[in-house]
Amino acid sequence: MDLLNTALPALGEAFFLLFQPQQLFFLMLGVVMGLIVGILPGIGAIAGLSLLLPFIYGLDAVSGLALMTGLLATNPTSDTFSSVLLGIPGGASSQATVLDGFPSPAKVRLPVRCPPRSCARSTAASSAPSRSPSSSSWRDRSSSPSACRRC
Repeated sequence: MDLLNTALPALGEAFFLLFQPQQLFFLMLGVVMGLIVGILPGIGAIAGLSLLLPFIYGLDAVSGLALMTGLLATNPTSDTFSSVLLGIPGGASSQATVLDGFPSPAKVRLPVRCPPRSCARSTAASSAPSRSPSSSSWRDRSSSPSACRRC
C-alpha cells in the first residue's frame, strides 16, 4: 500500500510534465526529424539519435526525452518509404519490405478509363468529326456502344 501511495502522485506529476506545450512541441519536432531521418536510406534510428545528441545536452531532461522518443518512435515506420520506392532498406526493420514492397508498384495496373465521347449515352457531338488525332484514335478503338463498360 505504501508503494501505491508513492507511485500514483509520481505518475500524476509525470503526466503533468509530459503534457506541457513545450514538451509536446519537442515531441512533434522529434516525430518530424524521425520521419526525415527514416526516409533517407542508410541512416537509421541510432545515427539520427547521434545527430540529435549535441542538441539534447542543452535541453532539460523531459524535453530531451520527448525529442528522443519522437525520433525513435517514427523511424521504423518511415524506413519503409525508401524500401518500397527505391528498393534500398533504410534499416534492419525494413529489409523484408524490399523483397515484397519494391516490385509491387511495378505490377499495379490502373483501370482503363473510357473517354467521355465513347459512351453510348453521349450526345450527337460525339459523332461529329474530330480535329485532334488523339481523340480520333480513342473513337476508333471504342466506336461500338459495348466498348465502354460504364454504359
